[in-house]
Amino acid sequence: MFAMYDDDGLNFRSTIDHLYNLQEVTASKPIKNNTDGKNKQTFDDKLFQGNITQEAKDKYKQITNLDTKVEIFHVEEIMSHRVITVNDSKTIKECYDLMQEYNIQQLPVIADSALHLKGMISKQDILQYIVDDIEYASQNIYKHIYDISTKKIITTDPISDIRRVAKVMLDFNLNAIPVVNNNDILVGIVSRNDIVKAVSNIPHMQIWA
Repeated sequence: MFAMYDDDGLNFRSTIDHLYNLQEVTASKPIKNNTDGKNKQTFDDKLFQGNITQEAKDKYKQITNLDTKVEIFHVEEIMSHRVITVNDSKTIKECYDLMQEYNIQQLPVIADSALHLKGMISKQDILQYIVDDIEYASQNIYKHIYDISTKKIITTDPISDIRRVAKVMLDFNLNAIPVVNNNDILVGIVSRNDIVKAVSNIPHMQIWA
C-alpha cells in the first residue's frame, strides 16, 4: 500500500495501481544517499510495533491480488528504523549542516509536535535554491526549510512488498521512500541501497511488481 501526503496531511492511500493514476505526482531529480551507517536515532524505536503478523501478510496479498503461495518480502524487514528528520521550523542552513554531519542527501520534514510527515528536502533542492538567487544567498539560508521543501510525498507502509516499492522508486525516480503507518506516523525509511542489499542477501528473491 502507498500513500501521498501534502501540506494538508494525508490525501491518498491505496494500492500501487491507483498510485499511477494520480496526476499530481512528478518524478524527483536523481540524488545519491550515502549514510555509511552513520545515522543517529532521532525518535524512539518503539514507535514501530513490528513484527507484522501472518494474518496481516495474508490480508495484504488479498488486497493486492497476489498469489497467497508466493513469498512476499515486506518493507519492514529491510527499512531503516532510525531516520534523521527535521521539523518544519528549521532553517535551510540548519538542514544543510545536518546533511553534511550525517553524510546524507535528503531529510524528511515533520511537524513540530509529532512525527507526521510534511515534506522532504534534499541537498540538491537547497543548492538549486541558493544558485537561483545567489545575490541574496547569505540571507536566504536562514529562511525556514518549509519554504522550499517538496510538499507532495509518496510514502509506503511497513507491510508493502519490497518489489512493488522498488518499481515505484524507479518509475518516479525516488532515492528513498518514507515508511508511514496507519496512524500517519513516520516509522522508517527505505532507500535504493536497502533494496539492493536485500536482493544481494536473499538469493531466491526476484524483483518484479
